[in-house]
Amino acid sequence: MALLILEKICKNFKTGNTTIIVHKDLSFTVDKGELVAIMGKSGCGKTTLLNILAGIDYPDSGKYVFDNSEVIIRKTNDGIKFRRNRIGVILQHFALINDFTVYENIELGLWEAKISKNERRKKVNDVLERLGIWDLRDQYPDKLSGGEKQRVAIGRAIVCEPILVLADEPTGSLDNETEKEILEIIKELNKSLDMTFIIVTHDEEVAACCDRTITLQKL
Repeated sequence: MALLILEKICKNFKTGNTTIIVHKDLSFTVDKGELVAIMGKSGCGKTTLLNILAGIDYPDSGKYVFDNSEVIIRKTNDGIKFRRNRIGVILQHFALINDFTVYENIELGLWEAKISKNERRKKVNDVLERLGIWDLRDQYPDKLSGGEKQRVAIGRAIVCEPILVLADEPTGSLDNETEKEILEIIKELNKSLDMTFIIVTHDEEVAACCDRTITLQKL
């Protein structure tokens, strides 16, 4: 069953008197539970596509259907409501808050969840255990390795139990061994939680771990 459908998505940016065409008639479908890689040369619009999927940006034309409903984004608050508890985001450079502990950084993923304090604590603790970072819960990001930071970033993205996780180069800052560990975590979450992942990557090895690859062309 399709989780998201893009139909003839077009997106342009204007720089002075110049119009840059980023996407033209882009169409594809991602099914629930898939692990999909997005690849393409620099400038082909991979990050722009992720922003559209997350409701951070919006297309100039075309249709975006998510979980059987068409996505209409007219202002920032529309995007926030659309993402709430349904979409998690993982970034290459972690985007952790240095003044917050590991526990507090993960808990940020629940900032809009209307749940009790006890349920909030249980969700965060479950994620800490699942990702093997329980012992780091009181540590601060500056004391963590790159792999540990990315585990925390993954925890923040999944703690609200989203149905879609968008990852922008999630292993781009990691060494080969740590990359393999993070990919194994993503694959395990994808299978055990039936959580859909879309991963932007330049790395063929990362793409090879996915169910399929969508390759974007620079226009």
